[in-house]
Amino acid sequence: MVTRAREKLQAAQSEAHAADNRYRAALAERDETQAAIADLEQQIPVLRMQEALLRAEVAQRAAALYKSSGKPGVLDILDSEHADEAARRAAFTRATEQYDTTRAGLLKAAGDQLEQKQHELEQRRAELDDLVPRLEQEQATFEAKVAEANKALEVAEEIGALRALGEPVMGPPVLSPIEIVAWYRSTGAKPRLSGVTVDQLAQMFVEEGLAENVRGDFAFAQSYIETGGFYYNGADNNFAGLGFCDGCKSETVFPTARDGVRAQIQHLRNYSDKRSRTADLHNAPSPYWYGQDPARAASNFDTFFAKGWAPTWQMMGKGNWATDPNYAGKVIGVYNRMVEFNKGG
Repeated sequence: MVTRAREKLQAAQSEAHAADNRYRAALAERDETQAAIADLEQQIPVLRMQEALLRAEVAQRAAALYKSSGKPGVLDILDSEHADEAARRAAFTRATEQYDTTRAGLLKAAGDQLEQKQHELEQRRAELDDLVPRLEQEQATFEAKVAEANKALEVAEEIGALRALGEPVMGPPVLSPIEIVAWYRSTGAKPRLSGVTVDQLAQMFVEEGLAENVRGDFAFAQSYIETGGFYYNGADNNFAGLGFCDGCKSETVFPTARDGVRAQIQHLRNYSDKRSRTADLHNAPSPYWYGQDPARAASNFDTFFAKGWAPTWQMMGKGNWATDPNYAGKVIGVYNRMVEFNKGG
């Protein structure tokens, strides 16, 4: 049990580390993306300005050339030297315009490319803005799992130590519902239940026990003692003497068998686990045992005066659950017979 708890803790820690790495990587990428966007926001206006200035210069040069050239006269046409100079000037102007126009086109293409890159980066930043909160939640979830696994390990180590003192009340069952019923039928007991079969009842004990980490098969053995083999109190669905006391006139009545089993399992959890709190329960505290008002029921469960007084079955009796000094021995004796029967002993 301790080994499994340690393995679960290590797995939870590994998941938490991986989640933290994903979160930190997303933060770093978002920072890098934002820095790249800021850099582009400075570069793009510079390129656009250079393009605009170059195109303006080309336009001004063309306009100036047009104004200075004018219309050729008759003598200008006959003057070969003048014609050659005009031709050279025109050719140079065209070459300059073509070069500058090409440069302007390159500047425009570079600007367009940077704007596309900026758009892609802004899309990625939006994705990261959405991703980071989810990774934060994931990180918190895995941190909670580590805390839960740490607590489970601590409990497992305590239960391991308790096994040297006796049979822990908490833990998984040893026997399945089928095995519990097989033993029960071998005893020749005659159940008198209300609305359920022994098979269904055994299933409830195991299910409710697993829900609250209480040994449901052991709780069945307790109920066998409390009810005389489920012969008494079946109509009240009270299988553990809840509400009985020296001088009390009646027991607590539960509307269904599951309500009775659930209250018994939760009360066993309270007796055995000093850390037991409503927040840790799989199901809300039984309203038929701890109180109809949910807040009051939670308070009654959390402040139970004998919380953690009987972590082992050997500690039951003598005031813990029952006044009978031989109570623990009787319950343990029934449970041992259940186990031996299913071992073929």
